[in-house]
Amino acid sequence: MAIHLGLDKLYHDDKNDRQLYEKGKLREDKLRAKDEARLSEAKELLAKKAVDLDEIWNCHYLCLLFMHSWSKDSEDYKRAHEFAKKAVSLGSNVTKWLYAASLDRWLVSQGKLQKFGTQYNIQNGEIAPYDTQTNDREREEYGVPNLSKLLKR
Repeated sequence: MAIHLGLDKLYHDDKNDRQLYEKGKLREDKLRAKDEARLSEAKELLAKKAVDLDEIWNCHYLCLLFMHSWSKDSEDYKRAHEFAKKAVSLGSNVTKWLYAASLDRWLVSQGKLQKFGTQYNIQNGEIAPYDTQTNDREREEYGVPNLSKLLKR
């Protein structure tokens, strides 16, 4: 099992660009373009079967790259969740929050209620509609804050 160095670079570039965006040093249109390019490169690596999918970090990286794709295709978010699920099944505790967030993003992209409450409306900052049957114990298991904290965010 080996971490794919190209995928590792894409992942860290993504994280660096998000920091610049949050500081107001990178415009949203530029972030989107970079995210689309990273997703395209990740998909190309997968198509070439160049990525060891039994490596936890590769699955973690792929999840994040697919989640940050700004895609209008819910299949991309489904794949993000599948990568997170695989990483968690391989023993990754670090990926548990991504598991929850990728499931929520996939559900929201289909017009469904999110389970954990990790997704927010970009326009108004309010939490996207969520399943009220999910309890805080389930959220805690995946590193998601309790509902009262999510609602105050």
